[in-house]
Amino acid sequence: MNIMWFRRDLRLADNESLSRASGNNAEVLPCLVVDPWLFEWREISPARLRFWFDSVQDLERQLRTKGSRLILLSGQSAKEICSLSKQLLTEGHKPQLFFNRDMQEESDRQRDAQVIQFCQETKIPCKVGLSNFLQTVHRWDDWYKEYYDYVHQPVHEIPAFINTPEISDLPEITIEELAAKYGHYWSAPKVYFPGGESAATEVMQSFLVDRFPGYHWKISRPWLTQQGATSHLSPHFAWGTISIRTVYQQAETRAKQFAPESKQAFSLKAFRLRLRWQCSFTQRFYLTPEIAYQNRFREFNEWYQDAPLSEEQQQLFQAWQDGETGFPLIDASMRQLKSMGWMNFRMRAMCATFLTINCGISWHHGALHFMQHLVDGDLAIDHWQWQMQAGITNPLSETFRIYNPAKNLAEKDPELEFVRFWVPELRGYSLEEITQGVHLSEAFYPEPIVDLQQTRKVNGKVVADLRKQVRERLERTKDLSIS
Repeated sequence: MNIMWFRRDLRLADNESLSRASGNNAEVLPCLVVDPWLFEWREISPARLRFWFDSVQDLERQLRTKGSRLILLSGQSAKEICSLSKQLLTEGHKPQLFFNRDMQEESDRQRDAQVIQFCQETKIPCKVGLSNFLQTVHRWDDWYKEYYDYVHQPVHEIPAFINTPEISDLPEITIEELAAKYGHYWSAPKVYFPGGESAATEVMQSFLVDRFPGYHWKISRPWLTQQGATSHLSPHFAWGTISIRTVYQQAETRAKQFAPESKQAFSLKAFRLRLRWQCSFTQRFYLTPEIAYQNRFREFNEWYQDAPLSEEQQQLFQAWQDGETGFPLIDASMRQLKSMGWMNFRMRAMCATFLTINCGISWHHGALHFMQHLVDGDLAIDHWQWQMQAGITNPLSETFRIYNPAKNLAEKDPELEFVRFWVPELRGYSLEEITQGVHLSEAFYPEPIVDLQQTRKVNGKVVADLRKQVRERLERTKDLSIS
């Protein structure tokens, strides 16, 4: 009897472990552990929990269509899976455990090692697959080749039938009991991103059918991306309701319908390149989990600290969180995050450099705020990106980007559609009037909380000097492959 342990791979399609577990009509117990840790984790958001619950419900429905069902266990993940395996062993079954390798937070490798060790001690076969591409040992030189080999391999088909026997005395809970116990964690007035494999397939198809044209330039426009110019698949990737490989191959197939030099083909190529990010960030996190909370380079340890903020810093941080900075594009983006649990990549990067460089606040605080609100929050991506925008990574480059929110307003939202939607105080003002500051004396809108040029000059120089120290050290030690 095979135990299929679902984690962040809440789907039937292209699920390696499910495919292997259900082969040859073997008996399968599809299981998911509802671990209280998830609801207590400081990096979780209500939007992400709601998406997870939708996805669990959909997974149960999909399994039912294949003659199976989802067995929900409640408790500490490793303990519950080991306990179930031991119960089946005691009852005379010959259990095998199947799961896909994954890393949601830094202790997950220890969790999996604990389960694998238990299986070795009890002589229970344990077979670990992949939800998406991931190297288990450090081979960066081969990473790109292996990634593209992986995404071009045939996807695992959805099992036509999943043979799940009826077993009594399983310590399971129902979907209704799950909702009753934890539903207050994810209550929200509006759900912008429904979860589940069914929703993922619909979102992918709608993007590839008619939303993708212009992706390569629309991706940085906040109003267009809010309307669907990007795929909106990121929360689905975060919970594994669809695989990177499935989307990659579907996008590649769609691109073949256009001339190679066409704008449509170019947009789809840009999209496929972005798909690689998910796997590359997860790879880095899997091999070096400490980057979630530690500065990538020690030279930054005094400047960026996960320490309590001063009174002045707290005021700046609160204004940033609430979208009350006096910079319209920053404020619109932060209000969008609070309401939708999402913003496009360009706005995330801009808000991050504003907080770290212009406000002089450590990336730790901003990264946590993002994770506590994002529907697509992924520790591997979020915290590394914050270090990037704070100027820590890639120190071998003598320059680093500091986004100018005023310049980006004129370039990325020139008609003010995005700003007017999220900052109603500024409706009725033109871009020229906002640029000239006319709104500051008339609207109920705050004045800028920092001087962009002065803070960029002062704090930017501090970061640049620290990057120079890192660069010189790496050059002395000949360790030039580190980013």
